[in-house]
Amino acid sequence: MKIIKITPILLLALPLIVTAHVKWFVEYDTTKKPEPIFSILNSPDVVGLFILSLCVMMLTSLLDRRWRSPVDIQKWQETIMTLEKSAPAVIRYGTSLFFLLLSVLFPYIMLTPELVTDNPALRYVHILVALTAFHRRISFIAGLGILFLYSYAVQLYGTFHMMDYLVFVGVASHLIMQSLRGSSQQGGEIELLRLTLCYSFLWGAIEKFMQPALFDELLRGHTYLTMGLSHKFFILSAGFVEFCLAWHMLTGKLAGYAAQLGLGFLVISAIIPFGHVDFIGHFLFIVPLIAIIFTPRQNHMFRTVYGNTIAFVISLFALFLLAYLSYYILHYQLHPNLFVAQLNFCDLPKG
Repeated sequence: MKIIKITPILLLALPLIVTAHVKWFVEYDTTKKPEPIFSILNSPDVVGLFILSLCVMMLTSLLDRRWRSPVDIQKWQETIMTLEKSAPAVIRYGTSLFFLLLSVLFPYIMLTPELVTDNPALRYVHILVALTAFHRRISFIAGLGILFLYSYAVQLYGTFHMMDYLVFVGVASHLIMQSLRGSSQQGGEIELLRLTLCYSFLWGAIEKFMQPALFDELLRGHTYLTMGLSHKFFILSAGFVEFCLAWHMLTGKLAGYAAQLGLGFLVISAIIPFGHVDFIGHFLFIVPLIAIIFTPRQNHMFRTVYGNTIAFVISLFALFLLAYLSYYILHYQLHPNLFVAQLNFCDLPKG
């Protein structure tokens, strides 16, 4: 009953927190352990929200297959083809502008606001990417530059931390493949971009389940968002909303359009309360989102409603499991330097 009663409130309050990356606004401790997995799965709130999400997914998947998408309407075909042809340019020009802004206004930021370094050479990498992303023939240099920055950030902040930002790998791959293809026609690069962007949103949803307490500081500064709900329940709800939207963006036709436009609106509107930090953080999320809106799915990823819903459930649990394995295995084994404070090396006996 609690979930049913607060559903209208959630629809009004959740959007801003759904798209806010908590790492940009609070002190983020990479060594802090996530919530125990079984305590999350046994939570009545999580079970109730999961059942509600399942019902919503089935209903929206059914409507997505009964209502026609613009790609099925003849009068929209010419417009869609024109937009598809402009999508590669959107990626190039948007990426160029993003790195130009970084080089001028935020020279010590790598890709997102919390990834900082005092390396003065970083600005020159930004300028190189900005100049080479602009033209298709040399955009592969920009793609390689972005991959370099991503790998540099992995070294400093860890693999687990950077799994939230796989969209940058998608953008880099798109720029490289544009040069290799030698034309404005698109192939697998747009699907790779769609996958990495959706994955970044899906991963952001999983993070809300793993460490909901990280959002307490953010919500205390914006108390109006929760509308009287507990912080934990509000964040869990936001996680399910984000996962559902990202799933439809990945798999749907008309539902994909709705999810893309919805997430785009939410990302842009979040700039109002969260300011320039949110603007620069989401800039290179908005650019591929526009490109994906310009290149809608021609067919559903899963043919039936039940197939899509079952895949939704499997993906939710698979990503949940992957997140915990990534934290406890990849994060610790590949980047032990991040855990030096926890290991207390100073207390070890000296030979």
